Amino acid sequence: MEVDQHTRLRQPHSYINTVKIKTCLMDSLQPSHSRESSHFLVDPIPASILAEKEAHRRNAAVLLGTCKTGCLVVDDDVLLGGFERASIVGISAEDEDLGVQLGLQTLAHSLLEGSVKNALLITPKPTSAMLASLRDTIKAELKAQGHMRDKTKLRQCLDSVMLSCVFDLDVDEIQDSQDDEDMAFSPVRQTSEPPQEKEAPSKMTPHPEVIVITHFSSLLTSLFTHREKVAAHTSLQLLGSHLRDLSRNLLSNPLIILLNSTSSNFSGPTHSTVASPAKQAFVDPTLRSIFNPPSVTGYSSRRTKPNFGLSFAQLLDLHILCTRIPKMRVDAEMAVQKRSGEEVNMAWVVEVLLDEMGVWKGKLGVRVGREQRWAVVEVEKGRVQRAFSEAEETLKIPHTGEVRHA
Repeated sequence: MEVDQHTRLRQPHSYINTVKIKTCLMDSLQPSHSRESSHFLVDPIPASILAEKEAHRRNAAVLLGTCKTGCLVVDDDVLLGGFERASIVGISAEDEDLGVQLGLQTLAHSLLEGSVKNALLITPKPTSAMLASLRDTIKAELKAQGHMRDKTKLRQCLDSVMLSCVFDLDVDEIQDSQDDEDMAFSPVRQTSEPPQEKEAPSKMTPHPEVIVITHFSSLLTSLFTHREKVAAHTSLQLLGSHLRDLSRNLLSNPLIILLNSTSSNFSGPTHSTVASPAKQAFVDPTLRSIFNPPSVTGYSSRRTKPNFGLSFAQLLDLHILCTRIPKMRVDAEMAVQKRSGEEVNMAWVVEVLLDEMGVWKGKLGVRVGREQRWAVVEVEKGRVQRAFSEAEETLKIPHTGEVRHA
C-alpha cells in the first residue's frame, strides 16, 4: 500500500507533503533468505501469561476511553459504549457513502469530544472530495453540539487530521522501507527544501489515535485483480498482521476502521423443488445478516453480505453491517408493489456481524458479546442519527449477543 500524498488539514486550502508509509507488503517483497533467517525456535509460553498480558493491554485501552459515533442508539444499544481503542473495526455498508459517513462521523465526534487528539484518513479517492466530506461532517457535528459558527473549532479539528491518498495495494517498490515506525507517520522534507536539522521528538508528528481507511474494497479488488489468488491472500494476511501489530503495539493504541462495501444476491420466486444443500451457496454465519429473508416458495428475496467475505472479516475484531430497509410497513408494501410516482422512505439497519473481543469489564472470564445487536438509523442533516424517536419505538432491541470467554 503506497501512500503518495500526505496532507495535513488546516483550512479549506490545505498544503500537501509527500510521504511514504510502509506496510506489511514490503515484507513480501524482501528476498526469501532474509525471511528464512528470521525463523527460529522459541520456547512455548503458558496460556496464563498470555491471558495476563491481554488483560493488561485491554485495561490500558479502557483507560484511553472509547470512540463514539455520536449516534446514541449505535453507541449505547449496539456497541455498548462505543468503539474500543487498540482494535480493528470493519464497516460493510450497502451504500459506501453511508459507510464513509459513519467512519468520518466517528472521527469527527471523537476529535470534538476530546477522546482523541489526532487522526489519519487514508483513501483512494481524490483529496478534494474527501476533504469536502470531512469538512461537512465536522460542521454537522459542531452544529449538533451547538457550535455551528465556531470556525476556530472547525480549524482545530481539521488541523488534527492527516489525509493520505493510496493508489494501490499492489506495488513494485516501497521506498523508505527501512525507516522505523516513528517516521511512518511523520512528514518528509520536500526535495526542494534545504537540509534541516532533525526535529526534536517532541516536535515530531504524533502517532494517529484513529485511522480510517475508506473504500477498502477498491484496494482489495485491485489486489486480487493484479495478483495470483494465492499471492493475493498471502499479501492480505501480511497486511492483516501489520494492521493488528499497529493497533496493539503503536504507542497511540489506535482504533483502525476499514470501510468496505457489500453485494446483494437476488433470487426469483422459488418453486417447490429445492436445490440440495451441496448446491446451495454456503455463507458463513458471521457474514449473514439477521434480516436476510428465508427462502420461501413463490417469493423473491434479496440477501446482502460483505464483499470479500471471510477474507475481509479475518482482518477484524469487530464487524458492522449497514443495510437499507423500508422505514415503515407502508414503505415496505410500496417497495414490493413498485408503483410509479410513490416515494419509498428508507432507513438503515446497523448490526454487529462479528465480535471477537466482547465488551471488556476489567477481568478475565465471561464477557458480553455484541453479535446480532442492531439499531435503525437514517442520515439527516449530514449526520447518522436514530430513525425513530423514543416515543415511536415500540420494540426495544433485544440482547441477542453471545457471551465469550477469555
